[in-house]
Amino acid sequence: MAIERKKENKFDNIVADLDEQEAIAQKKSEKVVNAITGNSVKTKEIHDKNGRVRIVKVAEKRKTFPVYIPETLYVQFDAITTAYGKSNNSAIVELIRDYVTEKKSVLNEI
Repeated sequence: MAIERKKENKFDNIVADLDEQEAIAQKKSEKVVNAITGNSVKTKEIHDKNGRVRIVKVAEKRKTFPVYIPETLYVQFDAITTAYGKSNNSAIVELIRDYVTEKKSVLNEI
């Protein structure tokens, strides 16, 4: 009884790698589109009284707040974000994320 060995084709491996990279890129682009459109979705486990666990998609709520700054400061901020190729909103979100990450220890003290 002879054991049949399947010959591996190096092109099949390359195609499989490219397919995997394409799937990863597709997932990343879907996340970006969802973030831009505000349709970011998180999942949450809900335990009901019968002991069943359900996974439910929960849309993330977005908050807006007014910011009052001097016009000269805004002009400089706008010039910097334009030079970096970012929108003002994304730069503000980045600043807030950095601030929260830096000050997260305060939440543990409360």
